[in-house]
Amino acid sequence: MNKIGQGILIISVILNVVLVYELLGRNVALAPEDEVSEKSESVTIEKKVHESGISYPLMRIVDGDTIIVGFENATEYVRLIGIDAPEPNDPGGPQCYAQESTTHLQELARTGLVTLYFDESQGMYDSYGRLLAYVEMPDGTDLGKQMLADGYAQEFTYHSAYERQVSYMSAETEALEKEQGLWAPDACNIAPANQP
Repeated sequence: MNKIGQGILIISVILNVVLVYELLGRNVALAPEDEVSEKSESVTIEKKVHESGISYPLMRIVDGDTIIVGFENATEYVRLIGIDAPEPNDPGGPQCYAQESTTHLQELARTGLVTLYFDESQGMYDSYGRLLAYVEMPDGTDLGKQMLADGYAQEFTYHSAYERQVSYMSAETEALEKEQGLWAPDACNIAPANQP
């Protein structure tokens, strides 16, 4: 091979290395090909999870305050910020109004897509490893607020005040005053979480 051919070969190798380096990110060390594939997929999922306003396919309703969404080849449990719904799988047995709450969330979230919005004041995950987010339907319905307004959940402050807390508390108060859902006199006989 002549000097010109060697020069072209060296330049093309350098350009390929630079291209790979740029594609993987400047702070990611080069790794064997199969490791790069796994890391890229993981980084892509992690990055998408942390972006507010992105829509994801709704895979399943777990209960009245938890859903599962799909992220490419993975799924993620998502806990709705600001609400606490009765638990169908409580160690002591299903809590009062658990089935009604789960069914109501299923009815509200009939479409295949949901949009997640994050709140820095709440962190990304709860103590059970569930992603914390406000969840909205394509028509803009805030599922957490609607569950409160319809009386199928209680307002719940996880660690500290959250962005939508005032409107969530107002929705709960309205349901309580109208004796809707679990606030009906014959439903569960419970007090709101934010009241003694």
